[in-house]
Amino acid sequence: MSKQANISTVPVVAPIGPRIVKIGTCPSLSGQSELTYHIGCDAKGAIHLRVVRNSGSGKFNPDWIPLSRIESLIAERPDRTTLSAAALRPVFQGKSRNSPSFLFAALLSESIVRGGPDKDSGYLLGDVKAFKQTIAPLIADGTDLSEPSDSADHSDTSVSPPEKARPRKQKES
Repeated sequence: MSKQANISTVPVVAPIGPRIVKIGTCPSLSGQSELTYHIGCDAKGAIHLRVVRNSGSGKFNPDWIPLSRIESLIAERPDRTTLSAAALRPVFQGKSRNSPSFLFAALLSESIVRGGPDKDSGYLLGDVKAFKQTIAPLIADGTDLSEPSDSADHSDTSVSPPEKARPRKQKES
């Protein structure tokens, strides 16, 4: 008697996420890996960011983060002078510890934050208005760099590079 697998297919409807209007790359803050990030907009035109790849081994969370949330966290910092990736920790509570730093690296790449005057002086708020002006035409023109898998639900809390496949044993003839 042969065993048959009882497999049923259920159509998966992915939630509609932000439309990707720009894909960028940047070094991590440590300079030890290369990150890929997306800038997107939702149906209302609000800008969102997320990190989607890390060339190194550090895990991260690929969730979309609204720029408005990032702006409010930056505005809430107590000293209102210097910034660090720690300002983004509330967005990633219970998620990978790398996520705030990786997203901060994308913000640095987009000039939303910028380096301070001295090497160890931290970061300063960049030109958010100029960033929005750069992204606005991409949103208005309907730029869509999304792939079908880009709108899938990434509900896992972290992403890491794919593991290497184990070598298969050769069958003896």
